[in-house]
Parts: sequence; structure tokens; C-alpha cells
Amino acid sequence: MIFATATIIGIAAGLQRTTIGALLGVALVSIAFMAAVAMSVTPPPLMMLFIALGGYNLGFIGYLITADVMEQRRA
Repeated sequence: MIFATATIIGIAAGLQRTTIGALLGVALVSIAFMAAVAMSVTPPPLMMLFIALGGYNLGFIGYLITADVMEQRRA
């Protein structure tokens, strides 16, 4: 579920078409993980952060590749 949610956030960041939006998405995923570590009695494993960042990157790169393919098809 974390991977799927992070992938959707990556796609949404790509739709914004700004560098700030992409960087803000990664920062917010990391900040949310840090908040979860600070608030919970037993901290979540660090692997969950890596899974979320991997999902974010997959969604973002997938969006960029799809946009590029559609732009080439249009031309």
C-alpha cells in the first residue's frame, strides 16, 4: 500500500511540471516518515522509507516516459 500511494504521489508531482513540485514531493514523503518515527512507540523499519521513495521515483519516471512517448506520437 505504501508503494502504491507513493507511486500515485510521484505521478501527481510529474503532472505539476515543476522542479519544485518534484522536490517537494520527495521532501514530504521523507518528512512524513520522520514524523512517524518520532510519534510511534516502535519506529517503522527504514526499509519502508526506501520502498516509498522507490515508488515515488517509479511513478515520476513512469509519468515522464509516458509524456515523452505521447509527445513523440503527436509530432
